[in-house]
Amino acid sequence: MPVVKFHVSGGRHPDSVVEKFLTQASEQYARILECPVDRVRAFYVLHDENLVAIKGRVPGPLSVFFEFIVLEGRSLEQRQKIATKFCELIEGVLDVDPDVVRGHCIRVEPEDWCIGGWFASDLRKTEIEKRKNP
Repeated sequence: MPVVKFHVSGGRHPDSVVEKFLTQASEQYARILECPVDRVRAFYVLHDENLVAIKGRVPGPLSVFFEFIVLEGRSLEQRQKIATKFCELIEGVLDVDPDVVRGHCIRVEPEDWCIGGWFASDLRKTEIEKRKNP
């Protein structure tokens, strides 16, 4: 279920850097949420630098805005740790000044999140039942 979108403007990274970044972001996300990495979806969304104002300038400096989604019920500690780790990766791997990095956590109720045609609220019930009756 975990989904993150990294909106990048002000420059393009080589494919190898983007691959490294998305792989590490996915692994961090899964580790913090204690879920299989195959559930994570991470997107690197490149924006034309002439269509984004950063610090009031067009084009602005290399910058990133990220949005990540978690199901309601995840702790504040988990949510803050995810945001912190994403900021560290953006600075360390993408070489972006932390002053121009912004992020946002979106909490979604399980009955409002669909996975392959099934709602997370129903999938949670099924997983809990399986754990009770192995």
